[in-house]
Amino acid sequence: MDQRTGCAHILRTRLVSPKAGLPSAFFSSRRIRPQLPKEKIEGCHICTSVTPGEPQVLLGKDKAFTYDFVFDLDTWQERIYTTCMGKLIEGCFEGYNATVLAYGQTGAGKTYTMGTGFDMSISEEEQGIIPRAISHLFSGIEERKRAARSQGVAAPEFKVSAQFLELYNEEILDLFDSTRDPDARHRKSNIKIHEDASGSIYTTGVTSRLISSQDELIQCLKQGALSRTTASTQMNVQSSRSHAIFTIHLCQTRVCARPELVRCAPASWPGCSWVPYPGDA
Repeated sequence: MDQRTGCAHILRTRLVSPKAGLPSAFFSSRRIRPQLPKEKIEGCHICTSVTPGEPQVLLGKDKAFTYDFVFDLDTWQERIYTTCMGKLIEGCFEGYNATVLAYGQTGAGKTYTMGTGFDMSISEEEQGIIPRAISHLFSGIEERKRAARSQGVAAPEFKVSAQFLELYNEEILDLFDSTRDPDARHRKSNIKIHEDASGSIYTTGVTSRLISSQDELIQCLKQGALSRTTASTQMNVQSSRSHAIFTIHLCQTRVCARPELVRCAPASWPGCSWVPYPGDA
């Protein structure tokens, strides 16, 4: 048996300025996962390799693909996060919109990289992008409050809320809706998608949960992740069969010492969206 494997998935990150007309930053990364025990038993051979010193993946002997970042088989979760996500979370505090999109075939490792595989226990070192981003977000909130107090000024106020949507068979499902019947997925959803005058997309009819702590947000993520549609495939015993969008909204309010200088109300800044896509059936 001469099967070849080179299973990998793509991470696309985007940081969008809150001011119209300013450019956005867009990066594309590829992560190659190690072989599964099943693949080793079947005698599969790895057909991908990384060009030393270059963000380039070689497929076989004659095909090369270049990205902004490439992560080989032995890359740790912390490096993935530091490289792809660190600056995005910091940008959220400045009013930027940040998005992370993971996509690839079934069994490529998207759930592991994003950190939504709550059906099994993992170590802290194995935590994925979303749990690390949540920790980063709340650490950033506390740091900014401490910095303001040390300068003798009023600390900024932060409000964090979250939404979790699932796209399954062209229907939008609210994973935070406690009244939803998980077995009634064929029923039409009341959630609507709209586009405003500036071209931005927004939804109505979605449950938005107000979050007060890091642990509470992790529990919301876990609850939603375990409610997703799954099924068995040849690559995975339990594979996510839907698209999922986990969104965190960060609203920061600063107190102005001279109210007469305030010209507008505090802005509500969408923070980060994570979109772990499923593989092909």
